[in-house]
Amino acid sequence: MNEMPAAIRSETRALDTLIQQVIARTERTGGEGDRMVFLGNRHQSFPTAVIEDPVLEPVDKVIWMVIMLAARETGRDTAFPGYEVIGKRANVASRSTIARAIAILRATRWLTLCARVRRANGKFHGNLYALHDEPLPLVDALHLDTHYMTFLTQATGHGHARVRAVAQGVLDSIEEGVQ
Repeated sequence: MNEMPAAIRSETRALDTLIQQVIARTERTGGEGDRMVFLGNRHQSFPTAVIEDPVLEPVDKVIWMVIMLAARETGRDTAFPGYEVIGKRANVASRSTIARAIAILRATRWLTLCARVRRANGKFHGNLYALHDEPLPLVDALHLDTHYMTFLTQATGHGHARVRAVAQGVLDSIEEGVQ
């Protein structure tokens, strides 16, 4: 595999600071469930890149848009929408389809799992996701999601063939240096 570039962008370092602040605030306030920060410009349209992404299927794009709408409605730091909300807004009845789309969005770096937040007693509190308006560069994804490569490797054995194929394609592109 090719060496990763050493320079992490200043924007990613600022994001890391924001993530640490959200984690600290979440731990203090004790809110339940997953959290999310949106990393992009606020606008009523959707990024052309998400529409034109050749890897994403229409349901993946719609689920990205539904997650984006949740972030837009309430601000930068908000609750991650549950499967019920995503399903209703995206008109997708299958939880496994939603889970598949979220896995593909993570594999393609449109969505980053930045942290698994735990309470002071160690009990799982929720996840902190970052939604991006373009796929995150690999070096930045590795910085924000320290388990990204493990996730990709495990996803090659996922129960859904499409997740397996996308994860393998991403791993192959990383090995080829096409990040």
